[in-house]
Amino acid sequence: MRALIIRKPKDLSVEEVPIPKIKEDEILVKVNSVGICGSDIEIKNGSYPDYIAYPIIPGHETAGTVVEVGSNVLGLKVGDRVAIEPHGGCGQCRNCKIGYYSYCVNYGKPGHRTLGFTVNGGFAEYVAAPARNAHELPNGMSFEEGAMAVSAGTSMFGIMEIGLDPGETVVIIGPGPIGLTSLSIAKALGAGTTVMVGTRWARLNLAKELGADVLVNVKEGQDPVKVAMEVSDGLGVDLVINTTPSAESVLQSVKMLRRGGRLLMLGITWEPTPLVLGEIVTKGLTIKGTRGEARNALERVIKLASSGKIDLKKIITNVFPLSDVIEAFEVFEKRIGDPIKVVVKP
Repeated sequence: MRALIIRKPKDLSVEEVPIPKIKEDEILVKVNSVGICGSDIEIKNGSYPDYIAYPIIPGHETAGTVVEVGSNVLGLKVGDRVAIEPHGGCGQCRNCKIGYYSYCVNYGKPGHRTLGFTVNGGFAEYVAAPARNAHELPNGMSFEEGAMAVSAGTSMFGIMEIGLDPGETVVIIGPGPIGLTSLSIAKALGAGTTVMVGTRWARLNLAKELGADVLVNVKEGQDPVKVAMEVSDGLGVDLVINTTPSAESVLQSVKMLRRGGRLLMLGITWEPTPLVLGEIVTKGLTIKGTRGEARNALERVIKLASSGKIDLKKIITNVFPLSDVIEAFEVFEKRIGDPIKVVVKP
């Protein structure tokens, strides 16, 4: 089969490699669609801070058709159309047992599996995946939407963890794939006024199409803290979802919140970020970060998308064949043509 191999940072090539052999608890999936994520770029560049099993076939937002099932697999059969969440965990540690397999204690150790990070992923014609990671796609839902649903699972898991009550005022910082799917999910779950903060009108206007009530373009001098106070009658908003955690945006997030408000960190930065602890304590704020799509979040996204509550198709802007995957990475990384979600179709 053909696959994208990253042998070491910045060493990419499309090569012929053997079709993977599955274990008794795995399925073999013929990949139809796989999305490019910012983490893939970090893996390519060698800047991802957690364990990466170079050489690696990356790709962790995958959808395709089951072509083989292991001897211990129940509930899946050849021909099923599935989306695959990447975090398999070890299945044995405390975190895995309670559904937090994206926080597996044994990350990177023998027996742990995260597709595209610690074991081979989806930028290939076939991928082997733990059967428990697969979620069937309903009729009428495309493979491209299935791959996008995996990305949206990150948003869903975060919102599940931080909580969202109907009618709450929500600010989302960053209209990329995670920000836009967070917006869509928040609206579907009953959020009241929603504010999208960004720097490019093309993305902000898409956020408007997806349900954002107020748009803030910081490149044009709009102050997101001021807008947050205006839409909340001076009290501060209930929830901020930050997907682009620059130092400035994190400080703004804290200032936007009401007393007792909540901040969900979905974007990742490894740079030290200043926080005024006095403000956090005196306002009684909750700050939470989440990783991946644990607690069956992907299945919830699929149900929302298949029922028309969220629209994943609008977020997909570019589609490439596997033969052009290196170009697809470049388009995504360098923002050529301002892509949002780039999908590769082996």
